[in-house]
Parts: sequence; structure tokens; C-alpha cells
Amino acid sequence: MDSIQEAKLQLKQGNLNYAYKIIKDEVERQASKEAYEILGDVLMEMGDFEGALNAYQNSGNKLKVGKALVTLGLYNDALSSLSGIEDKEARKLRAFCLFKLEKYEQALSEIEDAENLDDPLLYKIKGIAEFKLGNFSDAIKDLSRALMLYHDDADIYYYKALAEEQLGDNSRAEKDIDMAITLNPYYAEIYLAKGRLTESRGKIEDAISFYGKAIFLSPSMREAYVRRAKAYMKLGKDEQALSDIKKVNELEEKDNSKEKVEDNNSN
Repeated sequence: MDSIQEAKLQLKQGNLNYAYKIIKDEVERQASKEAYEILGDVLMEMGDFEGALNAYQNSGNKLKVGKALVTLGLYNDALSSLSGIEDKEARKLRAFCLFKLEKYEQALSEIEDAENLDDPLLYKIKGIAEFKLGNFSDAIKDLSRALMLYHDDADIYYYKALAEEQLGDNSRAEKDIDMAITLNPYYAEIYLAKGRLTESRGKIEDAISFYGKAIFLSPSMREAYVRRAKAYMKLGKDEQALSDIKKVNELEEKDNSKEKVEDNNSN
């Protein structure tokens, strides 16, 4: 067995350090594209994404270059690398990049035949993009498909609940929000949604508690302060409401100052 095949075998068996030693020696002896590609695979498994990117670039494998760029959050660069590649993996990666860049219509165009692909990530991207574009019924359909394939993603339950809330199905939305909380109890936006739904049932004190949890997890979440202030006013707790309104004003001033600094730096 040659060193490349041995490195592949050790990688498959999870012996990453040994696989790395073998393939690193091979690259130093003979810097073939195949050796660089396997080096990239090993480095990806080891969590060295920048090293993997460099290896993949030397291998000339644009698809794997794109994958490495995605792991580094370099979505525009990944799109450039993946341009012109039309296999399913490339389209999925492009859809993910476009989704992260909030180009939802373009993301949908990449996965318009997702119903033929049993991949929960595709349905998740499709469903959230549809929600962002206001297609709530379609969003619920595709997010439900995602949950049929993968049940443990709080994001999917969260966006499905938001779509249901938009369509007035608050009872079902609250069940999905509760599931999202179970899966990820540290997701601030979920508690904000739970507070809204709870308040819609007239349980103001409970809603205030949920808004407080959202604020605890994300102290700069202005909407949570605004909604809690309004809830306090409903209970006649003006002092607490004013305190939250003051915090909202402070956050707005901070954001405005930050924007001014960014504008000055750009000029």
C-alpha cells in the first residue's frame, strides 16, 4: 500500500495524527494534487480550516476550497470558488452561502428542487428563506419536512413557530417554541417569541418573565426591553417600564454612535 492509500485508510479509521504524518511526508516528497487534497481532508478533520484551505488551493479542488471557505465564514469567497460547479454539493454550499448573506431569493433558486433531496439542511435553508420572504405557508411546509428528517434543531422549530405565529396559529406556534427551548435553552430570541405568545394569552406576568430571560441571554436586545416595558405598563408598573424605556434609549444612542464612527472611518 502506498503512502497516499495508507493516509486515506488512517483518516477513515480516525487516526488523524498518524494520517497527518504520512500525508505530510508525502507532500514533502512529491507535492501532487492528490496528496494536497488528502492533506486538506486531514486538516479539516483536525479543525485546522486555514491549513485545509491552503492545501485544497494547492490541490486545485474548487469544491473543497469552497467548503473550507464556508467553514471560515468567507461566504463571498466561497461563492466565487463554487461558481460554475453544478453538482448537488456545490449547489447546497452556494445556497448556504447566499442564505448567510441574506440573499434569500438567490438561495431558493439554488435549491428549487429540494423536494427531491432528502437533506434536512436544504429544507431548513429553504424554509427560513421562505419565512424571510413572507411565504409563511411554504415555510411551514419545508420546515416540517426538515423536522421529519432531523428532529433536534432548535432553529427549525423556532422559525416554524414564527411562521405559524404570522398565520395566527399561536397554539401550534407555542408548542414549537417550547420544543425549541427544550433543545436550546440559551437561545434568547426563542424567549422573546415565547413572551409574545404568552402575552397574547393575557398572561402578562409570565410574559414579563420570558422577556427577562431574553434580556439576560442578550442584554442588547432592544425589542425585549420594549415589549417588557409595554407589559409593565399594562400592569401599572410605571417605574419598571420607565427603566426599560431608558435602557432602550441608551442602546439606540450606542448604536447611533457606532454608526457615526463607522461612517467616519469609511470616509
